[in-house]
Amino acid sequence: MSSTASKHPITSGSVVEELRRLAEQAEASGDRITAVRALRVAWLIEHRPPTHPVSPSPERILRTLEKILPLVVRFTPDHTAKVEACILELRLCLVELAEAERQIYTVH
Repeated sequence: MSSTASKHPITSGSVVEELRRLAEQAEASGDRITAVRALRVAWLIEHRPPTHPVSPSPERILRTLEKILPLVVRFTPDHTAKVEACILELRLCLVELAEAERQIYTVH
């Protein structure tokens, strides 16, 4: 497990809280469209949980991080380095996983 994940576990509650905080900052800066989008996603997370929850794939987590990076850069630039580090660390883990899978397949 990465050192970042062990210090700050990501839960649906923490994601909703962060989305609401981003919505407040977006509205304060006059960007109501971004604020509404963030609040809509927060509402969906709270009120429409998956019926059969499963852990998201590493690829899906990476896509999500890459999608939220512009929001982080715009509204919380002091967290940009942390998100970029998470993206880099996850990419490296995916490369290591792919290499391990290749080795497994060549053995069998």
